[in-house]
Amino acid sequence: MFRTLVFHEVRPESELALGQRPIQVADGYEDSLPMPLYVSVAHFQEQINFLQEQKYHCLTVNEIKAFYEKNQQLPEKSVFLTFDDCYQSLKEYAYPILKKANMKATVFVVKGWLFSEEETYHPERSQCLSVKEVEAMADVFETANHTTHFHKRKGTTLSQPMWEPKGRVEEDILECNQFVTHKDVFAYPFGLYNQETVSILEEMNFRLAFTTKSGWNSLETPPLELHREVIPEAMSLQAFQLLMKEEA
Repeated sequence: MFRTLVFHEVRPESELALGQRPIQVADGYEDSLPMPLYVSVAHFQEQINFLQEQKYHCLTVNEIKAFYEKNQQLPEKSVFLTFDDCYQSLKEYAYPILKKANMKATVFVVKGWLFSEEETYHPERSQCLSVKEVEAMADVFETANHTTHFHKRKGTTLSQPMWEPKGRVEEDILECNQFVTHKDVFAYPFGLYNQETVSILEEMNFRLAFTTKSGWNSLETPPLELHREVIPEAMSLQAFQLLMKEEA
């Protein structure tokens, strides 16, 4: 069994104090990242220190594939670290911490959100990175599919792959696959999906797909509906430790 953790923005407390801010992405989509999806640098460092001290093994995508397809045993303490959307804070704060700790992670890329040129870090908004910046962090981050332009939502119940025609969803996914390393691994935008979305991925021969539903992942978990724990700033270190240690 293993836990999958998902982070979005890792920022200093001084920046979190500024409150909610708009996203800025290359394809012009407008939204704001909810404050619970931010984590302070201090809390993130504590969490990574705990995982390191407790000798957790950071899983790779291929290890998870082998677990489901070949019944390959995983280390007793296994965790899959993931990040969504490729914001500038990924490079500015999360990457150096993970690199120093010699820990690996996977970032789910919205390809249409990436800029063609690198820009200065902007604390007042959630801006995405450039293509080259994401590629330059390959020593820490594997990349997987989070759509090209379909990371949009209607309220809190629908994401764009759920309302678009099947053919358009497939085209969007294939376009993102031209960039990412793992072309058969997906994260549902906002964690929102339905069984039709799952069927599209299945027909496209995707092997893993991640939700934002809480829970451990075991051999009984459907590989196209894997659990991920959203780690919010409000989670104390004690709560994080319990999350990692509690029995499934």
